[in-house]
Amino acid sequence: MTPNPPYKWLAALLGFIAPPLGLLYTGSARWAVAYLVLTLVAVGLVWAGMGSVYVALAGLLLSLAAAAHAWRVAVRWAAGRSRAWFGRWYGLLGVAVAAGLALFGLRAFVVEPFSMADTSMLPGIAPGSVLVVDKWGYGHYGSFGIEVAQRPVSAPVRHGDVIVFAYPPEPLIRYAKRVVGLPGDTVAYRRGQLRINGLAVKHTPAADFVAPGDEAMQQFEEQLSGERYRVLYARDERPFFQVIEDFPLRDNCRIDPEGIACQVPDGHYYVMGDNRDNSSDSRAWGFVPARHVVGRVWRVTAPAGE
Repeated sequence: MTPNPPYKWLAALLGFIAPPLGLLYTGSARWAVAYLVLTLVAVGLVWAGMGSVYVALAGLLLSLAAAAHAWRVAVRWAAGRSRAWFGRWYGLLGVAVAAGLALFGLRAFVVEPFSMADTSMLPGIAPGSVLVVDKWGYGHYGSFGIEVAQRPVSAPVRHGDVIVFAYPPEPLIRYAKRVVGLPGDTVAYRRGQLRINGLAVKHTPAADFVAPGDEAMQQFEEQLSGERYRVLYARDERPFFQVIEDFPLRDNCRIDPEGIACQVPDGHYYVMGDNRDNSSDSRAWGFVPARHVVGRVWRVTAPAGE
């Protein structure tokens, strides 16, 4: 193999953009593996709930260190030495493609992060939070807008689970809500009281919740399937919370000024936001088809700065 020393500037650039590739380019396979492990550790810390600001700072320091490391190796390149196959353009391209496919497969079939855009799941999930979603067994496989496969839901879905799903009126949009009704259930919500199959879901008063810039809201603790969580209600009692849309299978619901009661059809779920008076959910646009379920929220990380 003919000598082909690495360009110092390219080594530093690759090291900064993608630390493992920068070290591969300079022929340092072991160091490339080490930087890959450090990168995966950083991703794991985000999923474990460590503040994203600190992880972003650590990621920047890692990129700078890799850039300096790759530059130093390129400067010290011995005259007449040839680069290994994995340090040449076709090797780097192959490694990058393989890594991209592995990342896509991970996001498409196993776990995928989503961002919480609104306040409908307060107080437990704040806007800007990253939701790490367990996708295996929920049948809606794909990522980056590319659908790979559609299978029936095989993973258990329980009352109280928070799921991410394709918003029925606009399936390209992803929503996150809590499951309160399974196929065959009768779910009723009247004047702030949730009932499932005729049984009231007990909610215990907790301290008022005050979001920055907002008025205090009543906070209660509920429990479904052993899962404890908190919900919010506006202080002004409302007979009902918003206009009901003309959604599919609406005949399964009885709607009056006091609220709504629905029989959940087979192959569908009934979902609600924890911010009960500020959530667009099944009370407004109907049931979530099982084929729309992307996965169950496995972990929530706090928004940047918290």
